[in-house]
Order: sequence, then structure tokens, then C-alpha cells
Amino acid sequence: MKGTRFRRILRECAGRLHREIKIGLTPIPKNKKWVFLVGCYNSGTTLLAEILGKHPSISALPTEGHFITDQFVKDYEIGLPRMWVEREDIFRLNENDEGPDSYRLTKEWAMRLNCRKPVLLEKSPPNSAKTRWLQKHFENAYFVAIVRDAYAVAEGISRKAQPQHLKDGWPLEMSAYQWMRSNQVLQEDAKHLNRVLWIKYEDLTGDSVATLNRITDFIGIQSFPNYNEGQEWSIHERKEPLRNMNPESHKRMSAEQIEIVNKVAGEMIENLGYEKLKAN
Repeated sequence: MKGTRFRRILRECAGRLHREIKIGLTPIPKNKKWVFLVGCYNSGTTLLAEILGKHPSISALPTEGHFITDQFVKDYEIGLPRMWVEREDIFRLNENDEGPDSYRLTKEWAMRLNCRKPVLLEKSPPNSAKTRWLQKHFENAYFVAIVRDAYAVAEGISRKAQPQHLKDGWPLEMSAYQWMRSNQVLQEDAKHLNRVLWIKYEDLTGDSVATLNRITDFIGIQSFPNYNEGQEWSIHERKEPLRNMNPESHKRMSAEQIEIVNKVAGEMIENLGYEKLKAN
């Protein structure tokens, strides 16, 4: 009928029905190792997930896990792209919290994975606040936490995130706090985790073979067969070999911006074994 939206609504309903049928028919994976790759935004989680997903024993989700479930709040949907710490109260979960349906969540992820493989990998920066909850609801949970230089991370968050209510993006103070608090939460919750491995972005880009071997040893699978250090990776619309991008971020920062990061996150920078930059 003229003036109605029957066709669009029918298409939406058909799409939702198809998804529900697919979820219903997807079996719960059994006897698998679930690897959760966590870390602050812009810390190298996408890069590491892309590399690990090439391992013959690992099946990685094609995108961030929180994008493809209706069980977790999505940061961008509430106006907080790359900034979950501004609503830590709704993002952080522990083993005593109720709310998300873990059974449905597992099916939502499983239908996007090759469950014939022994290791299933999910990565989402906001899940850095949910490690204890994930450990409770996923058997054989392993956590790989990646950290990166605070200045590069804060600069990247402010440059890349596009909050609709702020024309110029996140102030650097907020981005530095996101880095600091994200790593602080990971450290606090890691005390309750049975299996957690910490790695640095700088080690991954500087000695990728050794770093990847640490991860495969931690998971309990074979090392990468015939890993090519010169291979190019397509990450965030860039395709190039693995290399440390920190210096480029540092060059984009003013002395005032460096001082802001030092003021907000200086203690955590030293806690994680990094050197504070001097504001020249």
C-alpha cells in the first residue's frame, strides 16, 4: 500500500528470522580452547588477531566479537567509540554478574567460527573489562593481553575515534585515561584468571617469531609453520609488513600533548616498563 513500509519491514523480519534459525541450529562447541585477545584500543589487537587467525589450529572471528552479538553493549552505539571507560559501570563484568546470555553468546560466535579447529579466537578491546565473566562462561579460557606505548595509543584513539557529540574527537586527556584505566582493569582482573599471558606490541613488531612462539606455547599448540616475517598484513586500510608504528605517532604529538599523557598516565607507563617521553 502506498505510504507504507511493508517491504522494508518484511525484509528486516526475514533477516532476523533467518539469523534466529541459524543461531538455533548452531551447536555449542565442546572441548575447545577459547582464546580471548584483550587490550586497549589501538594497542595492536587487530594486527595480532589477523596473524593468529592464519595459524592452522586457530579459527578467529572475522570481526570484533562484540560487533556480532546482541548480548553486549557496543561502545559506538551509546556514543562512546573507543572509550568504554566512560561507562565502566555497564562494560565491566565479573563472575558474579548476571545479564548477558552466555549460551546465546556462544552460539552467536560459534556460527561465525570453524569449530572443527581446536582453538577458537575472539578479540574485542571492550572485553578487557569482562575477562572474569568470560572465564566463568567459556571452558578452557585463555587470555592474551597486549599492551602498547601510551603515547601512540592515546594519539591514535584521539585521531581515529569519531564521537558524534564532539566535533574534534576525544580530548587527549580522555584517550590517555582510556589507556591507563584499561590496563589497570586488566591488571586487577588478571589476579583472578587461571591463564593469562602479557605481551607487548613493541615485542610483536620487533621480534615477531619469538613473540608468536610465546603465544603458541602458552596455548599449547605448535609454532607457526613457515612464518614469513616479510609478509604484508592488511590492517585498518593499510597493507604492509609488520613494523613498529610508534615513532610516527610520537612525531604527530606536540610537547604539550606529551606532557598531558605523562600527567594522566605516567605512573602506569612506568608500571608497564615503558619510559616516559620528555616534552621538549
